[in-house]
Amino acid sequence: SESFKTMVSFKVAAAALLTMGVATAFVPRAAQTPFLTSSEAKNAALSTAAFYQTNGEQKRSAMSMVVSDPTASKGAYTATNAESRRIIPEDVRGRPVMKIVYVVLESQYQSSMTAAVKRINAGSDNMAVECVGYLLEELRNDEALEQFKIDVADANVFIGSLIFVQELAEKVVEVVEPLRDQLDAVLVFPSMPEVMRMNKVGSFTMKNLGQSKSVVADFMKKKKQED
Repeated sequence: SESFKTMVSFKVAAAALLTMGVATAFVPRAAQTPFLTSSEAKNAALSTAAFYQTNGEQKRSAMSMVVSDPTASKGAYTATNAESRRIIPEDVRGRPVMKIVYVVLESQYQSSMTAAVKRINAGSDNMAVECVGYLLEELRNDEALEQFKIDVADANVFIGSLIFVQELAEKVVEVVEPLRDQLDAVLVFPSMPEVMRMNKVGSFTMKNLGQSKSVVADFMKKKKQED
């Protein structure tokens, strides 16, 4: 059915985002090799848009989406308001729209996500992406938390990374866990165990993280008791 095709496309697109370099936005900078600067990311986005868009009017619209980055600011850090990180496709052109909501530790980690989403919106004929990101500490604010709940409620994909503050991890789980089954994918990079357990991509899940018995651990424990 059409809805099944759309769901499959959303799952494939989630994986494509990672392939295009989104994953580097969610790990400490020391682990990124190489790390794209914001200008390099924009140049890559521009090249992709130019390649895909052949019609003059579409090309101008696509290039506008790539160049006009509302999240950009001077220096390594980007804007610190979730609304300024919201990306809505300018020209859907009848394409299905996938919505991604993400939570990251620091604002500079969202630059790769912004570039990847804009590349898809500029170059894909099959789908478009709406995206909004939250900084972990922003979820202490009641208004931001309520907006986060609203965004996750109609999202297709949730992405989280470096969520290690216990009280904030609990807030994220409280919002995302009840909606996990209706989300097409949940991608959580190194975070608290309760957040990591929400991972799911297709048949892959980490729901039993830390709960399954380890044969090696049981053997070591038994040997220690014998000694």
